[in-house]
Amino acid sequence: MSTPTIRTIEEASLNAWPARQQLVDDGWLIRFNDGYTRRSNSVNPIYTSEIGDAPLEGRLEKWERFYWEKGRPCIVKITPLVQPSHLDAVLDERGYRYEAPTGVRIRSLAEPLAPPDAIPDGHAVVESACSDAWLESYTTFSATPPATLAPMRAILDNIAPACCYVTQSVGGVPVASGLGVLEGPLFGLYDIVTSPAQRGKGYGVHLLHSLLAWARENGASHAYLAVMDDNAPARRLYDKWGFVEVYKYWYRVKESEK
Repeated sequence: MSTPTIRTIEEASLNAWPARQQLVDDGWLIRFNDGYTRRSNSVNPIYTSEIGDAPLEGRLEKWERFYWEKGRPCIVKITPLVQPSHLDAVLDERGYRYEAPTGVRIRSLAEPLAPPDAIPDGHAVVESACSDAWLESYTTFSATPPATLAPMRAILDNIAPACCYVTQSVGGVPVASGLGVLEGPLFGLYDIVTSPAQRGKGYGVHLLHSLLAWARENGASHAYLAVMDDNAPARRLYDKWGFVEVYKYWYRVKESEK
């Protein structure tokens, strides 16, 4: 497979992280999932409009009301695909704050993966569905608030493509966890996290190797991931693994004016 396009990656990421509710409005995908994650609670304007720019202000007002009536801010994801192209400037003028700049990276899986140095008494559990054990490890390591557990579990249980949930343990104790979603030749990495008490020991490398090895064995040609600009440790890890940034996205966020 040739290098995936931005649209291919964005569509795969939308499928990999489903929202409880989704609407289509002339090329805009409107997603809602009880407030859990920006990705599944935002407007995604990625397709060409057939009605032009004339109704832009009215469309924004419409979706602002949609989110505000649900008690949530109106969030718009800005990618290089955004339609119309000047939407980011319009949102800035409307008082939307700039938030969470993120780089999307890809890596070819054509070559075999060199295994990392062995971990004494280390073991990786690979599962095809979200188990209670995986969820407990992830939510503990990421300090997930209890109020978000239900909408998070709903997302994970409704992922349609094939999944790979990995828990890395040492001495029988979980130290890192992560999720991969395979759609055709594309493998997306999500929820990669190491226990705060175990960081800096190379466990994330082993976790990543298990995920990418599974992807390669199951026919993936490329892996992709998103890492926020302010996450320096993760960016260093992905640099070492050959992930190259191909584009950026960010969010524009506006709270209710009430």
